[in-house]
Amino acid sequence: MQEKLAICLLASEVEPLSKTGGLADVAGALTRSLHRAGHDVRLFTPCYATIDRAGIEAEPVEGLQGLSLALGPNHYVFSVLHGRLPGGAPVHLIDCPELYARRAIYTSDPDEHLRFLAFTRASLEACRRLGFAPRVLHCNDWHTAFAPLFLRTVWAREPLFRATRTVLTIHNIGYQGIFAAERIADLGLAPAARKLLHPGDLAGGRINALRHGILYADLITTVSPTHAREICSAEYGMGLEDSLRARGAAVSGILNGVDYEEWDPRRDRYLPRHYDAGSLAVKGEL
Repeated sequence: MQEKLAICLLASEVEPLSKTGGLADVAGALTRSLHRAGHDVRLFTPCYATIDRAGIEAEPVEGLQGLSLALGPNHYVFSVLHGRLPGGAPVHLIDCPELYARRAIYTSDPDEHLRFLAFTRASLEACRRLGFAPRVLHCNDWHTAFAPLFLRTVWAREPLFRATRTVLTIHNIGYQGIFAAERIADLGLAPAARKLLHPGDLAGGRINALRHGILYADLITTVSPTHAREICSAEYGMGLEDSLRARGAAVSGILNGVDYEEWDPRRDRYLPRHYDAGSLAVKGEL
């Protein structure tokens, strides 16, 4: 009998709520698939101004309203909403208008790194307050790549996360979440924990979010076995190839699958006419 796992997914975008690329498709489809398989999966994503809250019946989570979050000298107030994706999978929205009520999902604003550091920390704090102990914490791209390090430092003594193992999926290695080393306090790490930051990057005056996910996640995956090999090379590694090669067998590729509900020709919203196995003549006319 298949083991039922408690799984926490962190994603900066999720189809159908917010989307700029393939990350949203994977986050939405994987959550729905895990939910259908019977796993206790909780998806966390920022509550952007563009999200249709009514469409997912988002409601405030009792006890998770008006919470304070400090990241060094930066102080925020956030709340958590709960809704359902199509198919019933639960989704939690981190609501912090100061950070997410902007015209676009991603920005070039000087606090861009803080937007997603706050999202990551708020999501883990929500898990703690909900008493949700994920067996697997799945973070995606640079936006949530500091989650494994936060578990080892900020929540190192939290019993709830003692058995949690972490997975980082790299969807686009070209975006690494680099910010100035002079903003080190924004991580909200104690001085002793800062020793875990990559010394070469610090010496170069920068902090690379994605690199720290590669360094501290238990497993690193990417979108295919071929791409996993490619990003370990200087040609495709975008400066992270040494860190990836150092992880050895912890780096692997899993080919993205197809959401057969989303791309069902009987109901695909992108097709001018629908068809099925009994009406293949229609397919030939498209």
